[in-house]
Amino acid sequence: MGNRQMMESLMSQQLNRRTVLRTVGGSAVAFFVLGCGSGVSNQGPAAARYGPPVPPDGRLVTRWRQDPFAFGSYSYLAKGAEPGDRSVLAEPIGERVYFAGEATHRVYPATVHGAFHSGRSAAQQMRVAGLDDIVVVGAGMSGLSAARWLSDEGVSVAAILEARDRIGGRVFTDHSLGSAVDMGASWIQGINGNVLTDISDRAGIERLRSEWANWVVRDAMGEVVALDRLPSDYVQVVNVEMEYAADVAQLSAEAVEEGGGLYGGDVVFPHGYEQVVDVVADGLDVDLGAIVARIDHDANGVVVTLSDGRTVSGGAVLVTVPLGVLKAGGIEFAPALPDEKLGAIDRLGMGHLSKVFLRFPDVFWEPDVEFFGFMGEKRGLFPYWVNMMPYTGAPILMAFHAGTPADELGGKSDDEIVATAMDVLGMMYPG
Repeated sequence: MGNRQMMESLMSQQLNRRTVLRTVGGSAVAFFVLGCGSGVSNQGPAAARYGPPVPPDGRLVTRWRQDPFAFGSYSYLAKGAEPGDRSVLAEPIGERVYFAGEATHRVYPATVHGAFHSGRSAAQQMRVAGLDDIVVVGAGMSGLSAARWLSDEGVSVAAILEARDRIGGRVFTDHSLGSAVDMGASWIQGINGNVLTDISDRAGIERLRSEWANWVVRDAMGEVVALDRLPSDYVQVVNVEMEYAADVAQLSAEAVEEGGGLYGGDVVFPHGYEQVVDVVADGLDVDLGAIVARIDHDANGVVVTLSDGRTVSGGAVLVTVPLGVLKAGGIEFAPALPDEKLGAIDRLGMGHLSKVFLRFPDVFWEPDVEFFGFMGEKRGLFPYWVNMMPYTGAPILMAFHAGTPADELGGKSDDEIVATAMDVLGMMYPG
């Protein structure tokens, strides 16, 4: 099949971003080739100039690497890791300690639906093992889905312990800008056959489709760059590194190939991803601000010790904390985790994808374009922007940064990060 035929076939399937990467054998340029198919053309003469940008009247900055209850955004296969490490991470230890979370899922890693399925799968295993009085550590999507299933099946849940002052984990909707914006997970990635689609349908939650082909890429002079002139290293920042939240050099050769993809395109929640979390959590009693420090376990059960000295006993425990917490040794296990599991934790990578939201008094960019690329001199400097106007109806831009650039920016103040973002916008839209 020729390149054009292949891309037309891909477009007809309405693939999501991650699926496209795997389908074309990891060729990141596919996303930009897809850009020729619909939406705003990026091949012709420079588009009309917009701008210049005005100062924002609202802002939000995420710092997932510094978050003590995540230490990153989501997992990836680092160099030296292999897909089997996810299975090792998911294996229970002894008779009473089970694990779940997006990092444990072989088919849908690094996704919200992967987290959901991992929690439900672990819960089912615990029931088959005849366990009861379960302590669930973490009220992100994996922990909530496990607790939901156990409760619905009549299995006693001793406690759901959440370190944060809210549920959802890395699914977090903020409303301080006057619109719902998702600070963590944003999309349902592949809507066909997706459990999150089923949940949203039953609850009547509004969703809007993202058109990945609706792209414009600008350089540091504000000029629109033709697709066939995009350097390969820029295409890797914008596609592979934004997708896997890590530098290309940090990824295993199998990283782009792992897992399976769902079709049907991707959708966002104009009123926030938290709606899905709330549906799953409905009726569950979550102990917020409960930071787990230690888990003692033996053949008779478990004792979970919190940072404030409280203890919770149960017949078994399901640990759903992010990979980053396990890598940091945030929870002590007694007996200790076996070397095989510690090795998998060490080999797997915890990526860093952060966001900056900027709300403006008015739109100074192309209002109907959904995605903007920036091709500057410094690799990874705010290369990827999302126009939130089609989703929220408000003049908000969201900028992504990932991997090493995200770690570097994460060490700066909000003022410095926003100033850097505005410098980039000033180059993209000089007026």
